[in-house]
Amino acid sequence: MKCDVAIVGGGIIGSAAAFFLAVAGSAGRIVVIEPDSTYARAATPAGAGGVRRLMSRPENIRMSQFSLDFFAGFAETMVSDDDPADIAFRRQGYLFLTDADGVDALTQNFETQSSEGVPAELLDVDALRARFPSIGTDNVALACHSPQDGWIDPHAALMGFRKKAQSLGVEFLKDRVIALETSPTAVTGAELESGQKLQADCFINVAGAWVGEIAAMTGARLPVVPMCRVQHFWRCAHDVEPLPLVKDDSGAFFRPEGDGFAGGRPSWDIEPGFNWDVDRGYFATYFEDTVWQLLANMVPKFEEIRLERTWAGHYAQNTLDGNMIIGRYSNGHENLLTACGFSGHGIMHAPAVGRALSELVLHGEYRTIDLTRMEFDRVLENEPYAEIGIK
Repeated sequence: MKCDVAIVGGGIIGSAAAFFLAVAGSAGRIVVIEPDSTYARAATPAGAGGVRRLMSRPENIRMSQFSLDFFAGFAETMVSDDDPADIAFRRQGYLFLTDADGVDALTQNFETQSSEGVPAELLDVDALRARFPSIGTDNVALACHSPQDGWIDPHAALMGFRKKAQSLGVEFLKDRVIALETSPTAVTGAELESGQKLQADCFINVAGAWVGEIAAMTGARLPVVPMCRVQHFWRCAHDVEPLPLVKDDSGAFFRPEGDGFAGGRPSWDIEPGFNWDVDRGYFATYFEDTVWQLLANMVPKFEEIRLERTWAGHYAQNTLDGNMIIGRYSNGHENLLTACGFSGHGIMHAPAVGRALSELVLHGEYRTIDLTRMEFDRVLENEPYAEIGIK
């Protein structure tokens, strides 16, 4: 089989890239290889779906701005005959809480956000109590509120991108890449688990937490590992006013979900790797031992809750700095691109990254948001470009 662009990985990043390439109208034949068409083990459906501009790096803020606008019009952009493309977009806001140690970083980030046109505001403790009476303030010195940020249904967004891309002629193969064939200057083909071989002019490695396995096929290494991320759904015994998505310095977060709440805290102290069983071992009591008290610190009414469900997903964690890597990464293989290592930001940045990948394929350069600072060179030079403050 021969195509113009082969995308390895059909999650939200790969599907977004396929959409932007297809809608451009000049990419030729586009094929996406995705082994799990149900997305049972994909990162996106297990995510919280938050989309925020409360970030410290201008590139991340600009990507979030594009994504917010794109998601706001998603239903109209992605509509097809049999799919309304409803992603349950809720612009209910974000709220960051910090203690005294984090005031300088939160203030500095607010200044950066303001310079990028983000409509956010700093709240002192009195203003925080007045705005959100249920938020606990014992450990809070300052808060930042961005009322126009929000969240989406991640699985619906993934399927919206995929179905629209298919309607535009993109082919999705239920298969797995097991080897890449190379010449001295390029990747020339992919061997698939089915026995089929695929040739392409350009390859894009967006395999998420599995991106390192694909990188190794050309002798490259990407500093990306799967990190298990467990989330929970609970109901509270007390009435709580409508709240934004709330996050603090500990990494704990929650957001309203139906008549309850969804959230958790990244378990940074475990070894990288895939872990799907949340009923055994380390995760069996993780909510009770760790997460519950952190949530109750943020909302004292959460002292009385009923935990109803726990599930596991995985970050594609960039161990260098927690920010994504985009562009070329494999020495001598100029037609091999990636976008990986999102470390929890993949859903919110998918539209912007899909567009950026299409620009690299079609034009060899960024035409909208300059993401040069996010490229692989910083890995080679060991120059981290991490988010500052609350991640």
